[in-house]
Amino acid sequence: MSSRFVFSIMTLLMTLISTSSAQAITLRGEIQPDRYTYYLTDQYAQKLWAMNRDRNRTIRFNLPPGELVAQTDVSFAYQHPAPTAITCISSIYYNQGARANWLKVACIDNNGLEYSTHQKWPDTSIAERVCKVGEASCDAFLTMSSDNWSGPQ
Repeated sequence: MSSRFVFSIMTLLMTLISTSSAQAITLRGEIQPDRYTYYLTDQYAQKLWAMNRDRNRTIRFNLPPGELVAQTDVSFAYQHPAPTAITCISSIYYNQGARANWLKVACIDNNGLEYSTHQKWPDTSIAERVCKVGEASCDAFLTMSSDNWSGPQ
């Protein structure tokens, strides 16, 4: 094999690896242990669906606290149906600009799409039912490695 061919293959592989659609929301600071699942109203589910399909989506800085923002790339999110539920978790971190502790909430819907908000949890009015993960009949779409931890071995 020529070195040029090997170089072309390596370049192609690096391009494919660096452009994968998988992503994760990063939560800095102190992760809070409680997670909540919101079973969305039809109206709010349609709002999230429209947001995920908006190819002209831009970063908006002046959103009200608690307003969810889509974090998943539009080209990946476009192919999914409207969500029916989201599971959210939060962290408290020090915001240098505000010089204060802030709350960040990250959510994943039942399709695997990601959302986030700052300073406040999403309002319960977006859901028909809200439950704490771990309670009976409360699904979790955001799992953590500690969910299956059975203590020291």
